Amino acid sequence: MPQEARVMDGQALDLPDAHFDAVFSIFGVIMFPDWRKGLAEMRRVTRPGGHGVVATWRKRGAATFLLLGEVRQKLFPDRPGMATPEAVQALSDPDDFAQALVTGGYRNPRIDVVTHDFLLDVAALDAPDTLFGMSPDWTSLDDIEKAAVIAEVRARADGRPVLPISSTALIGVAER
Repeated sequence: MPQEARVMDGQALDLPDAHFDAVFSIFGVIMFPDWRKGLAEMRRVTRPGGHGVVATWRKRGAATFLLLGEVRQKLFPDRPGMATPEAVQALSDPDDFAQALVTGGYRNPRIDVVTHDFLLDVAALDAPDTLFGMSPDWTSLDDIEKAAVIAEVRARADGRPVLPISSTALIGVAER
């Protein structure tokens, strides 16, 4: 069967109702302006008896973004950091996440908490935009501030070639 990829608004999917056995949003719905509408659209295109799967971050996001936020807070305590997306805040508690899936039209939600130790290769700090470049916490810094952040991360590594960083995701699976 031929496969197809299409780009569309996740809050208004151009897809038929009840068409898919499983619908996935891996760190996607949480970035939508109206994440509730995104969940409802997922449910709409999931066939009865099918499943919806949603991944979200706990706290403020991926491991490198958490590290960057911690370093920024230490170095620049008076400067506001990146705003956490509303959905990440709303869904970071497993009970709240399960309720949101039910409110979105799914049933029998199961929420798994997954913690992953990311091993940051300190050599990657030679090209920090590849680590931090998508984060407003990074792009809002000037070159001197970015150099200070890199120096602080290197200091945390304390000469080790790899710096472990933990981040936690929630994975919700529910039935339609």
